[in-house]
Amino acid sequence: MKRLLTLLLAGVLAAGALSACGSVSKKETNTAPTDAPLPTYATSSKSAGADSAEDDPEAVSSNASDEERKGEDSIGTLSDYVKNARETVIVQGGGTEKRCRIPKILLDSSDAKAANSEITAKYGEIFDAPDRHSYIISLDYEAYLYDKFLSVYINCRVDGGNSDGLCFCFDVTTGKVLGSETLCSMLGRDYNTVLGKLKDNLTSYYDKKFSMLQDNDEMRSQTLADSNVDSSKMFLNESHQLMAMVNIYAAVGGGQWVETISAE
Repeated sequence: MKRLLTLLLAGVLAAGALSACGSVSKKETNTAPTDAPLPTYATSSKSAGADSAEDDPEAVSSNASDEERKGEDSIGTLSDYVKNARETVIVQGGGTEKRCRIPKILLDSSDAKAANSEITAKYGEIFDAPDRHSYIISLDYEAYLYDKFLSVYINCRVDGGNSDGLCFCFDVTTGKVLGSETLCSMLGRDYNTVLGKLKDNLTSYYDKKFSMLQDNDEMRSQTLADSNVDSSKMFLNESHQLMAMVNIYAAVGGGQWVETISAE
C-alpha cells in the first residue's frame, strides 16, 4: 500500500512539471510572432544629381561656366539698345502733319553718350519749337541690330529735297563706335575694295540723276573725289548689306545733302 501511494505521488509531480514547461513555451511564442512585418526606411528627397553637384566642385564650376557663356552669346534685341528719345508732330503748310522722332542709344559707353549729345545738339531745337520748323518734310531714324553690330541712321529732309543726317555703327559688346575701315575689317571685307565699289555705285547714281544739269562739273568732281568717298559713314541695313552715308554736291536746291549708297 505504501508503495502504491509513492507511485501515485510521483505521477502527479511529473504531470505538473510537464504542464509548467508547456506554459513557458507558449508565452515565448506569443512575444515573437513569425509573421511580423520587416522594418521600412524613408529615402532622402535630395536627388543623386544634387548630391554629386554639391560633392563635386568641378561640376558646379562647369554649370557656372555654361551660364556665363549664355550671357556672353546673348546679344539681346534692338529695344535693348535703342529707344525713341523725343517725338513730335510738325504741321506743314496746308495742315499736313508729319511725325518726327530721334533716337537715344542705350549703350553704357562714352561713345554712346557722345552720339546722343550730337543727335540732341543737331535736332533738339526742332522738338523744342516744332511750330518754327514747318519746312521739315521728315525727320526719322532707322536702327538695325545684326550680330554684334548696331547701326543707327538719322535722316532729316526739308523743302527742296535736300537732306542731312547722322550715322553711327556700334559694337554692342564694347560700346565703341566703329569707323568704316574697322567695320569692314570686322566683317572680313577689304576696305579698299569696298571703297572702290562704293565709288562705282556713287558714280552711277550721280550721273543717272544729274546728267542733265549744266555747269555741274565742279559739283560732280567734288562728290566723286576720293576724300569725299573716304569720309563716308558706313553701316549695315536691314538686309545686312553694307551701306554708306555720302555727301552729295550738285547745282540744284541747296547744293549739298546726304544720300545712302550701297557699298556692295
